[in-house]
Amino acid sequence: MMGGHHAISGTAAWMALFGSAEISGHALGVNALSLDGPQVLAGAIVTTGAALLPDVDHPSATIARSAGAASKSITSAIGAITGHRGATHTLLSALVFTTVTALVAGAGWSVSVPLLGDVQVGAVVVVTLMCVFATRALKVVDGSLLPWLVGAGAGIVVAAAAPTVAIWLPLSVGLGVCVHLAGDLLTTESLPFPTWPLVMRPPRDTASPLWHEDGNVALPILGNAGSGREWALCAALSGYALLALGATAFESTDAVMASL
Repeated sequence: MMGGHHAISGTAAWMALFGSAEISGHALGVNALSLDGPQVLAGAIVTTGAALLPDVDHPSATIARSAGAASKSITSAIGAITGHRGATHTLLSALVFTTVTALVAGAGWSVSVPLLGDVQVGAVVVVTLMCVFATRALKVVDGSLLPWLVGAGAGIVVAAAAPTVAIWLPLSVGLGVCVHLAGDLLTTESLPFPTWPLVMRPPRDTASPLWHEDGNVALPILGNAGSGREWALCAALSGYALLALGATAFESTDAVMASL
C-alpha cells in the first residue's frame, strides 16, 4: 500500500474506534476510550503518522525523507539488515513500537513552557515525529523545515495535556502500526508470518498467493500496491476521515464556546 494510503487508513481507523462525534444523531465512531474531542483529534494525528512507521526499512519511504540525509541513512541501514517488509512489518514490531512509545511518553521528563505550564518532553517528541510523518505523507505542508515546525507546535500543545496523554498515546502508535500491516497484507507483496521470528512454511509444493514458499502470507484483495481498488478504498476512507474529523472539531469548538 502507498504511503499516503497507509496514513489515511490510520486516521480512519482511529476515528472509527475512538471518535465520538455525531451527525444527525448517528455516531461516527464507537468511542472506545471515552476521550474528549481534543484527545481524539490528537490521537488521529499520531495514528496517521504511526501508520508509516513499519516503512522505516525503506530508503524511499516518507520517513526516509523526513530528516534529509540522516533519516535516509537510518532507513537504508535498517533496510539492509531486515529487507523491506521484514522485521518492521511484524506483530512483534507493533509491540516494540508501542512499548517504546509508552516508555518515552511516560518517562517523566518535563520542562516548563510559558502559558502551558509543565510539558512532558517524551510526549512532545513522539507527537512531533508522528505529525511530521503525517503532514509529509498527506502533503499537507511542503518544504523541509515547515513540517517540523508544524510537528513541534502540535507536540507542545498536545503534550501540555499530560499526564492524560499517557492514556491514548501508546495505543495510537500501536494502532497505526497494525493498520499499516493490515494494509500491506491486503496486497500481493505479502507480510512475514504472523508469529515471526517463528515462521511456518507451507508443505512442499503447496505454496500459493496466500501462503508463500518463504512463509510470508497475504490476502491480496487489493492486488498490487497502488491498484485501482486500493485508490477506491482509500478515497472512501478519506471521505469518512474528513467527515469524522470535521464533526469532532466542530463539537470541540462548540463545547469550548459554551463553557465561556
